[in-house]
Amino acid sequence: MLAASLQAGLARYTSAQLGPHALVLLEELRRAAAANMPLSITILAATLVDVVAHEQAGPAGIIDGIDFAYAGNKAALGWLRGRRNAILHHEGPTDGLMGEVGADEWMWRDANRAVESLLDYLDDVTD
Repeated sequence: MLAASLQAGLARYTSAQLGPHALVLLEELRRAAAANMPLSITILAATLVDVVAHEQAGPAGIIDGIDFAYAGNKAALGWLRGRRNAILHHEGPTDGLMGEVGADEWMWRDANRAVESLLDYLDDVTD
């Protein structure tokens, strides 16, 4: 399950901070968490990073591009993009998606890590 602190973190963002596209995806991410869908959470978290960086109605229309270059933890965001791509673009065996024992726990660890990465990024671009 998604950690309660991460769920609370997702709830604090409003239309004053994010554009409408990002808000719809954020709500979808919350619904995915409520429905216990860890892969969807990971995919949506990575997608939100991209949308926030490009949607002019949100931070991208307000802050300087250099701020995006320093937003979030680059290693965490790189991992997030790679994990999303591994889920969506099958190019070979992917950890957690091969029916391994404990794969569900692995996917939830990834989902929590994905939301942590997203929240760090959002904190940096919406402050």
